[in-house]
Amino acid sequence: MKTLPDLGAEFQHLRENTARTQSDVAASVGMQQTALSRFERGRGNDFSVGKLLRLAHAMGYELAFVKAGQRPTLADVLEERKQSRNIGPDSR
Repeated sequence: MKTLPDLGAEFQHLRENTARTQSDVAASVGMQQTALSRFERGRGNDFSVGKLLRLAHAMGYELAFVKAGQRPTLADVLEERKQSRNIGPDSR
C-alpha cells in the first residue's frame, strides 16, 4: 500500500531527477515551498488531493487507481502512524 509519506518520497525522487527545485515546483502549482517540503518528508498529513493532482500534473504525471492487495489492519495503520511521528526534528 502506498502511503502519503511513500508518495512524498517518490515525488521528491521525480523532482530531483528533473533538476527542479521545491520552490520552482511549488510556485508552478500555487503552493508554498514549505508545504511541498513537508509533503516530500512525509510530514504533510493535511495534504489535499487537489494539491497532489496539481503536483503530479506539474511533473508530467497523473494519478491512477490500481487494484490494491490486502487491506491494512488497524494494527498496520497504528504502527504507520507511530512511525511517522518518530521522524524529523519535531519527534520526541
